[in-house]
Amino acid sequence: MYEFISGKLVSKQPDHVVVETSGIGYRLKVSHSTFEQLPAPGDQIMIFTHLHVREDIFDLYGFAHRDEREFFFKLIAISKIGPKAALAILSGGSPADISNWIMAEDAKTIAKTPGIGPTTAKRLILELKPKIEKGMGASEPGGLTSSLGTSSIEDEAIMALEALGYSRAEVYSKIRKIVKDSDSELTTEQLIKKTLQK
Repeated sequence: MYEFISGKLVSKQPDHVVVETSGIGYRLKVSHSTFEQLPAPGDQIMIFTHLHVREDIFDLYGFAHRDEREFFFKLIAISKIGPKAALAILSGGSPADISNWIMAEDAKTIAKTPGIGPTTAKRLILELKPKIEKGMGASEPGGLTSSLGTSSIEDEAIMALEALGYSRAEVYSKIRKIVKDSDSELTTEQLIKKTLQK
């Protein structure tokens, strides 16, 4: 129904944002991945949208990129994965990251997402792998930034923190923010240390 909303970012939280356009404030639920890319409140943004209607509930969702929204549609089409679970999955990694986990049949990493157990992770792999093999998950232009991909240093830091017992979804957004806010390139050790301090 709504393709995108363009207007002033009034406020932002890790799970939702408020965008004002033509005197109306729209509250949109967002993933951590989208939240990390948002500018400061007061800036103008354009965010892709989806209106989810269920009985008497009307929830508006926002996405930094078209490909994140398309991946969201694929996720909610899977049995027992609703919008809340789909956003949790997208908070753990970019569509490219999730596609890689699915292609590698890495149910263990996917199951670390809050609310997603081993059985659901395996079903997600079973249903999405054939679609990814046909080209799903490629980035499209538009949105707030061009990519959500992680560098090799970030990947090493994530794996090290996972070995310490932290979930990928838990550390991904923290690492992305640290890298974004850093004035110089960090080593893997520095990145791990800064993440543990947050």
